[in-house]
Amino acid sequence: MGLEAPDNSAFLRPCWGRFRIAPWILSLLVFTFLAAARFYAVLGPPQVRILFLLQVIVMWALPWIFLTARGRHEIGIARPRKPLTALALSGLAGCSAGLLFFALAWAAARAGFDNIIATIYDALQPDRTGATMPIAAGLAVIALGAVVLTPVGEEILFRGFLQQAFAMRWSVGTATLFNGLAFGLVHLHLNAISRDAAGFHFRPVIAFVIVLCLVPLSALFTVCRLRSGSLLASIAAHAACNFTAIGSVLLYYAL
Repeated sequence: MGLEAPDNSAFLRPCWGRFRIAPWILSLLVFTFLAAARFYAVLGPPQVRILFLLQVIVMWALPWIFLTARGRHEIGIARPRKPLTALALSGLAGCSAGLLFFALAWAAARAGFDNIIATIYDALQPDRTGATMPIAAGLAVIALGAVVLTPVGEEILFRGFLQQAFAMRWSVGTATLFNGLAFGLVHLHLNAISRDAAGFHFRPVIAFVIVLCLVPLSALFTVCRLRSGSLLASIAAHAACNFTAIGSVLLYYAL
């Protein structure tokens, strides 16, 4: 299922190779910087919200900032093997994961646990676009960010750069576990970390649940990337998962 580990000297562009920094360390530094920017954008003052978009743009640009042409191919910037099959199966897997996420969140809310469905709905802030906006229009408003921009950027960083850099140093399994943990941690702002007039709040149980759920989801995206040889497959799975989960939330409150 895995890819051949590339030669380190052919992975990073020569300008970065001069620093004699291992690709896994560089990828970890990049992840830390982008995660800090994301948390500041989400939890900081309203005027810094633009940082969220900027860190997504940087994720898109990572392969051309740091990697050689061979390095870009190694992280999955390539045509999928059996593209129609790969994209269809990945999209189906993503939709299934999105529905499962919604079902688990609904069951948790019904059982009296944290209502992440309400949290996601509040984050979408549909009232800003008009309370009478049809569901289809609401989905279109969020599609650009949640279904296009963010999945592409996150797949390049997590299933691309982090996955391959760590696989070069350790193994595909270790790399998959690490990129899953990183993927879970960077999403703690969904409900585990919040800020209000009283200050910052951390909810360790919710943080554990988020990471516990997102590690296997990340592994699913990684499998899509490795089996197809292309990030396009994991992007399709990620986008389908986001679209299905968010669409289910909007439908839940509309019906």
